[in-house]
Amino acid sequence: MKNSEILDMPRERHYTLGHEAFRQLCEYDPHQFFERMASDARLPFVSELIRQVEANCPNDPTVLEPESIKVTPTVIGKRPLLIIQMPPVAAYAECILVGIVLEIDINQPNVAEKPDIHYFTFELGEGNDEDCKMFCQWQGDTHYNLGELNRNAGWQEFALVIQQRLGDDLH
Repeated sequence: MKNSEILDMPRERHYTLGHEAFRQLCEYDPHQFFERMASDARLPFVSELIRQVEANCPNDPTVLEPESIKVTPTVIGKRPLLIIQMPPVAAYAECILVGIVLEIDINQPNVAEKPDIHYFTFELGEGNDEDCKMFCQWQGDTHYNLGELNRNAGWQEFALVIQQRLGDDLH
C-alpha cells in the first residue's frame, strides 16, 4: 500500500473491532470467546459483534463483512492461541491480525474460571518503507508498540513473535 492510498485516520469501526471489541469480549468471558471463535458458531458470533460495533460507531460508513474475518486456532506452548485475520486495512493503526493467548494449560482439565489473556495486534504502521507492520500488545487498557516487523510477515511470523514475547514453544 502506498502512502497516497492510506487514509488520514483509522476507520472507527475497523479500529474498534480489532483494538477494543474482541479484547473486551475476550476479557469478559475468555472461555466462551475462545469456544465460539474456534467453532462453527464463529460467523454468527462475529456478525453480532460487528452489529454492536456498528451501533456504537454510527458515523462511520465502513462495512465490515463477518465472512472476511478469518480465525486460525493454534497452540503456543501449552496455551491456546487464536489468530484473527481482520478485513483489509486502509489506515495506519488498523489491525491486520489479532493474536490472543489464553493463559491456561490445555492439558489440565481444571482451568480457572476467568483466566488471564495476552492480547497482541499486528498493525499497519509508519516506518522506513512506505508502510510497515507494527507488533503491539495490550495490557488492560494500555496499548504498547513493541516494534516494527517485516512488511511481508504473515500470521505464522506473527505467532512466532508472540511465542518469543511469551518465551514459550510454538506447537
